[in-house]
Amino acid sequence: MQIKYEELKRRLKQKTLDPLYLFTGEEIYLIEQSIRSIKNQFLSAEEQEANFHTFYADNLNWDDLFPLAQTFPFVGKNRLIVLKGLEKMKKANEETTRLLNFLKKKRSSLIIILTAEKIDQRTKFGKFLNEKAVGVHFYKLFENQVPSWIVQRVKSSGRSISLSLAQIMTQILGNDLSRIENELTKIYLYMDQDKQITQKHLAIVSDGARIFSVFDLAKNLGEKRPEPSLKILNNLMDEGSNALLLLSMIVRQFRHLCLAKSLMQQGKGAAEVAKSIHLPMMFSRQIIEQAKFFSYERLQTLYAGFLETDLKLKSSSCSPRLILENLVVEICQDSL
Repeated sequence: MQIKYEELKRRLKQKTLDPLYLFTGEEIYLIEQSIRSIKNQFLSAEEQEANFHTFYADNLNWDDLFPLAQTFPFVGKNRLIVLKGLEKMKKANEETTRLLNFLKKKRSSLIIILTAEKIDQRTKFGKFLNEKAVGVHFYKLFENQVPSWIVQRVKSSGRSISLSLAQIMTQILGNDLSRIENELTKIYLYMDQDKQITQKHLAIVSDGARIFSVFDLAKNLGEKRPEPSLKILNNLMDEGSNALLLLSMIVRQFRHLCLAKSLMQQGKGAAEVAKSIHLPMMFSRQIIEQAKFFSYERLQTLYAGFLETDLKLKSSSCSPRLILENLVVEICQDSL
């Protein structure tokens, strides 16, 4: 049975547990979070210490795994086994056959979670999982979905954050949920008794002070303003920002601009552009305004130049600061 992530959350909230799960996809953060939720639902704190087991398919010892399906735990009555990375099994056909037999013989008091990037549903093993396992595919969130995720994630910690601030975090950090979670954890450490995350809290943490500077750099470049762009760039470099990371943020901004410009030339409105570039309307409007400063041909030329800049940063003996300064000047030239 294939269900969506939201349905899995609903089932777990209702304390509905299934004996076999198959988690696939590339959003590792949400997979790990779901495993923790099942562990907390199925096992008591005492049982978690003794009856929670994690195995990895690329280094699997069957002599350790098989007895767990056939013996009762010393503590409590339930056991949870997680087997990660099925696609990495060294002898795929042989080992999936053994695993299939293992799954058919396991005790009812045992819950098993399997993870993989993907599973071939045409194989005997794939067909069995499709029939017997509760399957969930974990997609990367689109950027326009991330701000609301941040708001809910912060709320679950007993704190709050405005949607606008969550949107700014998304604009800078992208849809890397693990990275966002790490930033939030650092912010919590400095909040003390405060319950509302503000721009001040973001500025306290190590990388938080740079968030708004990077955001302003991208904004000024999109508006072709060389002086503030160079000033912000040099401040960021003085603070130790990584040149390749700054370039990636610039490329990201202009990727949105290039797509928006193409859609605008096709006569698409703001709502359609926002949907296509997967950004909140607040930032989509900004991208649409900035796209007016560039022709589509100019954006394509700049995009090709980003590849050259990337190569220079990785292989040239020239100063990274100078390389990025030259890029800023090139972007901000008057010619459309």
